Amino acid sequence: MSSELTMDKLTLALQTYSILAVALAAGANLSTSIITLPVLLPSKPQALATQWRTLFNAGITPVVTLAMSSAAGFALLAYRATYTPTPTSPGQVNTLKRNLYVAAAIGAFSLAPYTAILMGNVNDTLMQRAAQAAKEEVKDTHELVRRWGTLNFNRGLLLLAGAACGVVASVL
Repeated sequence: MSSELTMDKLTLALQTYSILAVALAAGANLSTSIITLPVLLPSKPQALATQWRTLFNAGITPVVTLAMSSAAGFALLAYRATYTPTPTSPGQVNTLKRNLYVAAAIGAFSLAPYTAILMGNVNDTLMQRAAQAAKEEVKDTHELVRRWGTLNFNRGLLLLAGAACGVVASVL
């Protein structure tokens, strides 16, 4: 098997994995906000905080792993596209493809800074409430979980945008 054929198969596998991984991460985020939170919201504040913590802890490892591994895959594809000539112009790089892979990598990686910067205070407050759930009831817990749901939904859209950029780059 020629090295070019092997690299084509490697590229195809990396494209497939990266797109699928970030799409799964996006789907998990979006479905949490659209399907799961509305089911939890009728709960009492103490139970809601505890349920939210369980949901958060169950999702963090798979979603972060999928998003970050996808970001690494897209970054590698962007690097490869930088040094791969276009079929029509062997001496010219396909900058659109490279830039779309970079955008896909940023979309996938954005999960981390988005969570830390925009969701950090909400996450910390809800974690504290879950830890104190048996001791006291805080009235605005529902509003805080709704806010988290909106932020989580928007984070899912960022991941989905990364998936879309990766798909477009892969078919160019």
